[in-house]
Amino acid sequence: MIEGLEARLRVRVVEHGRIDSTMTAALEDDGPAPALHLSESQSAGRGRLGRGWISPPGNLYATIRWPESEPAYPPGVLGAIQVEWARALRAAGGPDGRCKWPNDGWLEGAKWAGVIAVRPAGRAGEIHVGLGANLVAAPPGPSDPPATALARHWPGWPGPEAVAELLLAAAVAVLRDGPRAVTGRLADWPLHDAIAPGARIDVEAGGRVRSGIYRGIDADGRLRLAEESGEARISSGEVARLRPT
Repeated sequence: MIEGLEARLRVRVVEHGRIDSTMTAALEDDGPAPALHLSESQSAGRGRLGRGWISPPGNLYATIRWPESEPAYPPGVLGAIQVEWARALRAAGGPDGRCKWPNDGWLEGAKWAGVIAVRPAGRAGEIHVGLGANLVAAPPGPSDPPATALARHWPGWPGPEAVAELLLAAAVAVLRDGPRAVTGRLADWPLHDAIAPGARIDVEAGGRVRSGIYRGIDADGRLRLAEESGEARISSGEVARLRPT
């Protein structure tokens, strides 16, 4: 499987069993980049802002080590991957996936996927992109936000291996096309947006809650929030939580 995946994606693939996280594995990898780290399950998976990502077997847990030069990838690379995932699902006969800013994949009001990106200290010239997708299993019990698994929404489900490869290929394509191609993908964000423009939202950013009218995102992937004092543009790294009100 690894050899075939490497040939199709044109990246080095490192497969793990149960590990703490693919982000940690990528950080400890001394081999050449680009490289893709995959695990069957994780004991310490991480989402944005250091949040835990519950990681039972059967889902997609991956980190892509990618060489980065100038210009650097903009914050909107997270949104570009989500847009590419939504496109890939529809092209494969899957459900109408939605993109919730800044980095979540949504289906029928519940989260099924997330993307994070970091530039690790001591790894100059690299960006590490973490990918998590609930393919067949979602966290049990109530969660905030609510969670779901992709297979529940896909009649004729083609199986986790096929869908994982589909998602990995889409993410690698975004990185391979480079930073300048991010803007073009984000132009399609309104077609897949989980939040309707004009909706009132609360954005928890910088230790306070900001309320206003959602105006979508700009060309760099920043959220546009219409407040009483004017329009604010908020970067993903500032945001702890976004909620429609």
